[in-house]
Amino acid sequence: MPPPDTPLPAQLTGSTGASAPAPIDATRATQVGAVKGRSNVGPIAGRKPMALEEYPRPVADNGWGMHWIPTVSSTPEVVDRFVREAQEMGIKWMVILNEGTQIGANDYLVSKLVQSGIMPVMRVYTPGLAPIMGDLEALVRHYKQLGVSYFQLYNEPNLRLENDGADPDVNRYLDVWIAAAKRVVAAGGLPGFGALSPQGEVDDRSFLTQALRGLKERGEEWLLDRGWLSMHNYAGNLPLDNPDGFLRFRQYADILQRELGRIIPIVGTEAGTYVNEQVDEAKQVDLISGAYRYMATQAEPYTFAYTYWILANQAGGGHDDAFEWQALFQRNGWVSPVVDALKRLATAMR
Repeated sequence: MPPPDTPLPAQLTGSTGASAPAPIDATRATQVGAVKGRSNVGPIAGRKPMALEEYPRPVADNGWGMHWIPTVSSTPEVVDRFVREAQEMGIKWMVILNEGTQIGANDYLVSKLVQSGIMPVMRVYTPGLAPIMGDLEALVRHYKQLGVSYFQLYNEPNLRLENDGADPDVNRYLDVWIAAAKRVVAAGGLPGFGALSPQGEVDDRSFLTQALRGLKERGEEWLLDRGWLSMHNYAGNLPLDNPDGFLRFRQYADILQRELGRIIPIVGTEAGTYVNEQVDEAKQVDLISGAYRYMATQAEPYTFAYTYWILANQAGGGHDDAFEWQALFQRNGWVSPVVDALKRLATAMR
C-alpha cells in the first residue's frame, strides 16, 4: 500500500487481495490438483506450467480491479453496500485481506463477491515477513470451495517497513514465501509472488530479478507453474503511456520472460493516482479512467487486472485514519468523482 502519511510523489523514477457459484467462469480455469504429503511437496513429473488461458477469470472480464476496505472482516451491511457500488463501477476483481489463516470472517464477503461475478483475490495478511502460522492449507481449501483461487503471500518485501526496519533481503523473502507457496499449491490454490513497491528501498525490478534467480538456484521455480505475479503499479502523476507508471507490467513481463522463459499472469493488487499539488481531481479522474479503459480495450493477455487502492476506509469500518484520504468513499459522506466516472464508463462499455 502507498505510504499512509504522505501522498505519492508526483514522479516515480526509472531506477529506483463447494464449487464456485455460476458467475465465475469455470471454463477458463484448470483444476489445480493437490500435491499430497505435507512433508514432501514438490513438482509433479509430467505436469506442465499452466497456460495463461487456464487461469480462472471472471465472466465478462474487463480487467477492472479494486482493493476492498483495509480490514480483515466486514459486516454484512458493509458488504452489501460496497459490493453493490463495485458492481455499478464495473469491477470484476476484488483484493481482500484475511487475518492469517483464520477461517470464517470473510465467508460472507467472498460469497457475495462470487455471486456478483467478481473474482476475489485473497491476501493472507501477516505482519511483515513473519512465517504464516496455523493451517494455511485448510484456509486455502475452505476459500477455494467458496470461489477463491488467487492467494497473495506477503506484501512489498522490498520495503524496510515490511522487514521490521531491516534492509530488504531477497533470501529472507524467499525463505518464507517458498514455505507458504508450497502449502497453497498443496491445497489447490494459486500463490501470488512479488507485490513489490515501486518506491522500495530496493528497486522493485532488481528485487524481482534477484528473487526469480533465487527461486531457480533453490530449484523451486516450479512453484510459479501455478503462480502469478502480484503488481503495485502506482503511477503518481505520470502519463498513462509512461513505462515507469501504469505500464510497469511491461517491464515485469520482460523480466519474467528473461528469467523464466515465459510470462505468468500479472494481477494488479494495488495501484492509484491521488490528488496532490501536481494532480487535481480532473487529472486524477482522467488518469484512472484511462487505466481502466486500457484494461478493457487493449490489455496485454498476461495483464489480468488493474486494482485501485482503496474502495473505502472508515466508511466501511476501517480503523487507520492515515488511509482515509485515499478512499473513494469517505466517512464524511464525500464520494470521489472517480466513482461516477467509472460508473459512466462501465455503462458505456456494456
